[in-house]
Amino acid sequence: MVKEIWEPDLKVLFVGMAADEVSDKLGFHHLHPRDRFWELLEISGLTPKRVITASERKAMAEGQAQGSVSDPIRSMFIEKKTSQLLKLGIGLFDLNRRAVATNDKDKAARPTGEELQQFVARVMQLEPKSLAFVIRPELFVAVFSADFPAATGILGLQSFKIGKAEVWLLGSTSAVLRGESLKLQEDAFFALGERLTVSQQEKVDR
Repeated sequence: MVKEIWEPDLKVLFVGMAADEVSDKLGFHHLHPRDRFWELLEISGLTPKRVITASERKAMAEGQAQGSVSDPIRSMFIEKKTSQLLKLGIGLFDLNRRAVATNDKDKAARPTGEELQQFVARVMQLEPKSLAFVIRPELFVAVFSADFPAATGILGLQSFKIGKAEVWLLGSTSAVLRGESLKLQEDAFFALGERLTVSQQEKVDR
């Protein structure tokens, strides 16, 4: 199972639906070769450099397939990347901790009502500044609209909060996007990066 990365007072918690099969086998988030998550974090300025490079991801996947990635090596990789993210105030979490999904269209990937309640309760307790959902827009609305009627499928900052946390919808980073859809996702990541930069500067200026 992919281990969550969630400590109190994070700058931003990225929330997915469920771990994919590749990430589950390797033990870390967003390692599927089609997933653009780490690239989008870097180009939007959310991280100063790419936390997990394409070559690292390829080496881990090939090593896993060949049986050459030992548990100590995997543990060192996970600990290093977890530490880098936490130093930046970034956390990672999946709503559904029970299942592994081929993609987030899989109905088995959807969280239960109890899992959503537990998630909201933890947000209230650990108080991340922002929640950034890397989930397909239609699924975001389907999952959250019952408890948060203001939830929309429009990428970017939502008009409601969960606890004290701002809510952002960024769309799935593993979905195949082109043209305007791709631009809208990149714009949403850039907007989040700018928002967090401004918030950090305001905190320093106080």
